[in-house]
Amino acid sequence: MALKNQALILLALALYACAPIVAGRPGPLRRRHGSHDHDHEHEHEELDCQASGIDDWNTKLHIGAIFIVLVASGIGSFLPVLGYYVPCLHIPKSALTFGKFLGTGVIIATALIHMLPGGTEALGNPCIGGRMGDYGGWPGVLAIMAILVMHLMEFLLSNHAMGKHSHSHGHEETAKPEDHVHSEESSELAKPFPDNQADCDAVAVHTHHTHVHGLSFIDAAGARAFHVSTYILELGICLHSVIIGLTLSVASGTDFTTLLVAICFHQLCEGLALGSRLAQMQHKNRAFLRASISAAVFMLITPLGMIIGIGVRYSYQANSPASLMSIGVLDSLSAGILLYTGLVNLLAEEFGTLEFRGYGVSKKVMCFAATYIGAGIMALIGKWA
Repeated sequence: MALKNQALILLALALYACAPIVAGRPGPLRRRHGSHDHDHEHEHEELDCQASGIDDWNTKLHIGAIFIVLVASGIGSFLPVLGYYVPCLHIPKSALTFGKFLGTGVIIATALIHMLPGGTEALGNPCIGGRMGDYGGWPGVLAIMAILVMHLMEFLLSNHAMGKHSHSHGHEETAKPEDHVHSEESSELAKPFPDNQADCDAVAVHTHHTHVHGLSFIDAAGARAFHVSTYILELGICLHSVIIGLTLSVASGTDFTTLLVAICFHQLCEGLALGSRLAQMQHKNRAFLRASISAAVFMLITPLGMIIGIGVRYSYQANSPASLMSIGVLDSLSAGILLYTGLVNLLAEEFGTLEFRGYGVSKKVMCFAATYIGAGIMALIGKWA
């Protein structure tokens, strides 16, 4: 039941977000010539903010694009998950590590290059007029609001998990203080350097009598925090994916072909970023199923946006105030979500672990290079999508 709830929540939020849009990203403003005065000295132009419909729309190409994007998104999100859980694929651990750090750069660049400028463009469109109070700072304000809300949410959830776990272990220590295992402490301290993240946490919390409970506490709290940050990341990505799906469906001509190629690479990179996180999530049971459901949600969300766009193509109003404000607000909020996740949960956290510090020089260089490459790829794609 918990698995279904997670998937349904993500889908419901995405559908709720796109409901008021029923359109794509704002296109070029259409202008229409006004009437001439009697002496024909002046000709004025008027912004057409309610123009609807799409010219040169190819039904077969747009429907085929749904499956192309579906495959690109699925490869990106499922490749790390299958590589981690399916032994016969034999994907090297170093490749998964590279994908994880590549995703860090992808997420940060997506927020700053794809989402925030899109929100600024939409909310600054002249068709909105004074509906936003003639204030140009709304994209930044909305992004900051999302960052602060994410920080508060993550703190409250992590604090609740830590308090609950600490309380349960307090009862165990009172009932059976003799259950501490000193031989295990001695063997752990004898290790020259921790081999994995669990050992790193164990070294960090060693005391004379609290090794067993300290390690368990760190593992449980850290796993819950990781789950929260990963689902928040997926929420931000899914909101953005619905928008780009709508955008693609209402494009036409050569713009459509260029945008389709760019979005396929975009979805592939974002899928690798998300899939790398999903593969690392530790669950007590049905871990592969949980990760697969989350990967499937990402795979389906952009095609869903495309289907919605196809359904509303005849009534499409790219520059209507409602459409512009909806897209601008969602892009700005998504930018804040991904920026917080990328900087706090990915960049600062992944590069600050004892596991990372234990890597050799060449592997550290690879991780830094992967992050820069991911950011560079998304910056390049930002020229077209």
